[in-house]
Amino acid sequence: MANTTTPTAGASRISPVTVVATLAAIGVAAGGILHYQIWNDRYRGSKLPDGVVPGAWVVKKGFPINFALSIVLAVVLLAFAFAFIPRIGRFALLAAGGLELGSIVFLVLSREASIFGWKETGWDTDAKRVLVVEIVSGVLLAGALLLDMRRAGISDVA
Repeated sequence: MANTTTPTAGASRISPVTVVATLAAIGVAAGGILHYQIWNDRYRGSKLPDGVVPGAWVVKKGFPINFALSIVLAVVLLAFAFAFIPRIGRFALLAAGGLELGSIVFLVLSREASIFGWKETGWDTDAKRVLVVEIVSGVLLAGALLLDMRRAGISDVA
């Protein structure tokens, strides 16, 4: 007699929202970790003294804040992905999307114009890596939100 297993009617199934929101959480965390690594390698401590470079506070304070917010939001997104906090999780999707969009805007502005006097030159590997991670994360966040809205019947998302 062959031993076969079949799913029971009450067995849980991983939903598309779970998969996409989990990937988005990983992306958001990765973006924060990249910001922390860049801050630690380039901008931390005496490597960039206050008052010497205009707008240096943007990266000296902004990168660690980005890291902290990214990690907190990634944890909340994981709780949302596994349906522990469905309503709060939707706000986390929006907040994380805002963080990713803001990071992209600041990254581009820091190279094309300046942010409170801070100006970077060129698109090095770190900048390109951050840009790709945050764009992909933003797309995943939007996808998770749309899938969740469709699942919840909030809108007529196709």
